[in-house]
Amino acid sequence: MRFPPFGYQTSQEPTYLFSRLAALTRLRHFGIYLTGPKQDAVMRGDISNTVVHPFFVHNTAGVGMLLGAGAGAPPAILRLLAKHGQLVLEQLAEIIKGSDAYLKVQALLYFATGGLYEGWFKHPRHHLTRACIALGAAKLRFIPATGRPPGLTDDVYERLLILSQIVYFENYMFLAVDGVEPKMAAQIEEEFRHELQVRGGFLFVCGVG
Repeated sequence: MRFPPFGYQTSQEPTYLFSRLAALTRLRHFGIYLTGPKQDAVMRGDISNTVVHPFFVHNTAGVGMLLGAGAGAPPAILRLLAKHGQLVLEQLAEIIKGSDAYLKVQALLYFATGGLYEGWFKHPRHHLTRACIALGAAKLRFIPATGRPPGLTDDVYERLLILSQIVYFENYMFLAVDGVEPKMAAQIEEEFRHELQVRGGFLFVCGVG
Protein backbone atom coordinates (compact mmCIF):
# COMPACT_ATOMS: atom_id res chain seq x y z
CA MET A 1 0.00 0.00 0.00
CA ARG A 2 1.26 3.46 -0.94
CA PHE A 3 0.53 6.81 0.61
CA PRO A 4 -1.78 9.09 -1.36
CA PRO A 5 -0.05 11.49 -3.75
CA PHE A 6 0.53 15.12 -2.86
CA GLY A 7 -2.72 17.06 -2.82
CA TYR A 8 -4.91 14.06 -2.05
CA GLN A 9 -6.61 14.58 1.31
CA THR A 10 -7.50 11.67 3.61
CA SER A 11 -8.80 11.33 7.14
CA GLN A 12 -5.21 10.67 8.23
CA GLU A 13 -3.80 13.88 6.72
CA PRO A 14 -3.94 15.82 10.05
CA THR A 15 -1.76 13.08 11.58
CA TYR A 16 0.77 13.40 8.77
CA LEU A 17 0.72 17.20 9.02
CA PHE A 18 1.27 17.27 12.78
CA SER A 19 4.02 14.64 12.56
CA ARG A 20 5.92 16.51 9.86
CA LEU A 21 5.66 19.76 11.80
CA ALA A 22 6.86 18.11 15.03
CA ALA A 23 9.91 16.66 13.27
CA LEU A 24 10.77 19.73 11.18
CA THR A 25 11.08 21.86 14.32
CA ARG A 26 13.71 19.42 15.63
CA LEU A 27 15.72 18.61 12.50
CA ARG A 28 18.78 20.36 13.92
CA HIS A 29 18.81 17.80 16.74
CA PHE A 30 19.42 15.21 14.04
CA GLY A 31 22.18 17.24 12.39
CA ILE A 32 19.97 17.90 9.36
CA TYR A 33 19.37 21.21 7.63
CA LEU A 34 16.97 21.55 4.70
CA THR A 35 16.55 24.74 2.68
CA GLY A 36 13.34 26.72 3.08
CA PRO A 37 11.73 25.40 -0.13
CA LYS A 38 12.56 21.82 0.91
CA GLN A 39 11.04 22.34 4.35
CA ASP A 40 7.91 23.72 2.72
CA ALA A 41 7.72 20.69 0.43
CA VAL A 42 8.13 18.32 3.38
CA MET A 43 5.40 20.17 5.27
CA ARG A 44 3.06 19.84 2.28
CA GLY A 45 3.86 16.14 1.98
CA ASP A 46 5.09 16.69 -1.58
CA ILE A 47 6.55 13.37 -2.78
CA SER A 48 6.87 14.44 -6.43
CA ASN A 49 10.69 14.69 -6.07
CA THR A 50 10.71 18.09 -7.77
CA VAL A 51 11.88 20.04 -4.70
CA VAL A 52 12.90 17.49 -2.08
CA HIS A 53 13.52 13.76 -2.25
CA PRO A 54 10.54 11.72 -0.94
CA PHE A 55 12.91 10.10 1.60
CA PHE A 56 12.79 13.29 3.68
CA VAL A 57 9.00 13.50 3.55
CA HIS A 58 8.49 9.93 4.77
CA ASN A 59 11.36 9.94 7.27
CA THR A 60 10.31 13.27 8.77
CA ALA A 61 6.71 12.08 9.15
CA GLY A 62 7.93 8.88 10.80
CA VAL A 63 10.26 10.73 13.15
CA GLY A 64 7.44 13.08 14.10
CA MET A 65 5.18 10.15 14.93
CA LEU A 66 7.90 8.63 17.10
CA LEU A 67 8.35 11.93 18.94
CA GLY A 68 4.66 12.06 19.82
CA ALA A 69 3.67 8.40 20.04
CA GLY A 70 5.17 7.37 23.37
CA ALA A 71 4.96 3.86 24.78
CA GLY A 72 1.18 3.63 24.50
CA ALA A 73 0.81 4.41 20.82
CA PRO A 74 -2.47 3.14 19.38
CA PRO A 75 -2.40 0.43 16.68
CA ALA A 76 -3.34 2.93 13.95
CA ILE A 77 -0.21 4.99 14.66
CA LEU A 78 1.94 1.87 14.77
CA ARG A 79 0.60 0.85 11.35
CA LEU A 80 1.42 4.30 9.97
CA LEU A 81 4.91 4.07 11.42
CA ALA A 82 5.41 0.69 9.76
CA LYS A 83 4.26 2.08 6.40
CA HIS A 84 6.55 5.09 6.66
CA GLY A 85 9.41 2.84 7.73
CA GLN A 86 8.97 0.67 4.65
CA LEU A 87 8.86 3.70 2.36
CA VAL A 88 11.94 5.22 4.03
CA LEU A 89 13.94 2.04 3.41
CA GLU A 90 12.81 1.92 -0.21
CA GLN A 91 13.71 5.56 -0.78
CA LEU A 92 17.07 5.18 0.96
CA ALA A 93 17.92 2.24 -1.30
CA GLU A 94 17.06 4.40 -4.32
CA ILE A 95 19.27 7.24 -3.08
CA ILE A 96 22.21 4.90 -2.48
CA LYS A 97 21.97 3.60 -6.05
CA GLY A 98 21.93 7.16 -7.40
CA SER A 99 24.75 9.54 -8.28
CA ASP A 100 24.00 12.48 -5.94
CA ALA A 101 26.75 12.12 -3.35
CA TYR A 102 25.57 14.94 -1.09
CA LEU A 103 22.04 13.55 -1.02
CA LYS A 104 23.42 10.10 -0.21
CA VAL A 105 25.53 11.34 2.70
CA GLN A 106 22.71 13.54 4.04
CA ALA A 107 20.14 10.71 3.93
CA LEU A 108 22.50 8.25 5.62
CA LEU A 109 23.31 10.82 8.30
CA TYR A 110 19.60 11.40 8.96
CA PHE A 111 19.04 7.66 9.18
CA ALA A 112 22.01 7.21 11.54
CA THR A 113 21.07 10.02 13.92
CA GLY A 114 17.45 8.89 13.96
CA GLY A 115 18.58 5.42 14.98
CA LEU A 116 20.68 6.83 17.79
CA TYR A 117 17.68 8.81 19.02
CA GLU A 118 15.80 5.52 19.27
CA GLY A 119 18.63 3.99 21.30
CA TRP A 120 20.01 1.72 18.58
CA PHE A 121 23.81 1.85 18.69
CA LYS A 122 24.98 -0.56 15.98
CA HIS A 123 22.52 0.90 13.50
CA PRO A 124 23.96 4.47 13.64
CA ARG A 125 27.54 3.25 13.35
CA HIS A 126 26.69 1.14 10.30
CA HIS A 127 25.04 4.01 8.46
CA LEU A 128 27.66 6.55 9.55
CA THR A 129 30.29 4.25 8.03
CA ARG A 130 28.31 4.08 4.80
CA ALA A 131 27.99 7.88 4.76
CA CYS A 132 31.74 8.34 5.23
CA ILE A 133 32.49 5.82 2.48
CA ALA A 134 30.19 7.72 0.12
CA LEU A 135 31.79 11.01 1.17
CA GLY A 136 35.29 9.67 0.51
CA ALA A 137 34.38 8.05 -2.80
CA ALA A 138 32.94 11.32 -4.12
CA LYS A 139 35.84 13.35 -2.64
CA LEU A 140 33.47 15.86 -1.09
CA ARG A 141 35.22 18.87 0.44
CA PHE A 142 34.45 22.14 2.16
CA ILE A 143 36.64 24.00 -0.33
CA PRO A 144 36.85 23.13 -4.05
CA ALA A 145 40.13 21.54 -5.12
CA THR A 146 40.42 24.24 -7.79
CA GLY A 147 38.92 27.68 -8.21
CA ARG A 148 37.26 29.95 -5.71
CA PRO A 149 34.70 28.83 -3.12
CA PRO A 150 31.12 29.22 -4.37
CA GLY A 151 28.92 32.07 -3.22
CA LEU A 152 26.86 31.44 -0.12
CA THR A 153 23.45 30.33 -1.32
CA ASP A 154 21.01 28.34 0.80
CA ASP A 155 21.92 25.20 -1.18
CA VAL A 156 25.65 25.72 -0.57
CA TYR A 157 24.96 26.28 3.13
CA GLU A 158 23.04 22.98 3.26
CA ARG A 159 25.99 21.16 1.67
CA LEU A 160 28.49 22.71 4.07
CA LEU A 161 26.40 21.59 7.02
CA ILE A 162 26.22 18.03 5.68
CA LEU A 163 30.03 17.86 5.85
CA SER A 164 30.35 19.59 9.23
CA GLN A 165 27.69 17.34 10.79
CA ILE A 166 29.48 14.21 9.56
CA VAL A 167 32.61 15.42 11.37
CA TYR A 168 30.60 16.23 14.50
CA PHE A 169 28.64 12.97 14.52
CA GLU A 170 31.69 10.76 14.08
CA ASN A 171 33.37 12.50 17.03
CA TYR A 172 30.16 12.23 19.06
CA MET A 173 29.97 8.49 18.39
CA PHE A 174 33.57 8.16 19.54
CA LEU A 175 33.10 10.17 22.74
CA ALA A 176 29.60 9.15 23.81
CA VAL A 177 28.65 5.86 22.18
CA ASP A 178 31.15 3.23 21.08
CA GLY A 179 34.70 4.60 21.48
CA VAL A 180 35.63 3.92 17.84
CA GLU A 181 38.41 6.33 16.91
CA PRO A 182 37.15 8.97 14.45
CA LYS A 183 39.25 8.38 11.35
CA MET A 184 36.73 8.09 8.50
CA ALA A 185 36.12 11.83 8.15
CA ALA A 186 39.67 12.80 9.11
CA GLN A 187 40.45 14.49 5.78
CA ILE A 188 37.53 16.91 5.84
CA GLU A 189 37.99 17.47 9.58
CA GLU A 190 41.59 18.53 8.91
CA GLU A 191 40.33 20.85 6.20
CA PHE A 192 37.66 22.20 8.55
CA ARG A 193 40.09 22.87 11.41
CA HIS A 194 43.06 24.25 9.49
CA GLU A 195 42.51 25.21 5.86
CA LEU A 196 39.29 27.12 6.56
CA GLN A 197 41.10 29.38 9.04
CA VAL A 198 42.77 31.22 6.17
CA ARG A 199 39.58 31.64 4.14
CA GLY A 200 38.17 34.65 6.02
CA GLY A 201 34.40 34.75 6.09
CA PHE A 202 34.13 31.21 4.77
CA LEU A 203 35.10 29.88 8.22
CA PHE A 204 32.10 31.58 9.78
CA VAL A 205 29.75 29.76 7.40
CA CYS A 206 31.22 26.33 8.00
CA GLY A 207 31.48 26.72 11.74
CA VAL A 208 27.72 26.99 12.18
CA GLY A 209 25.61 23.93 12.99
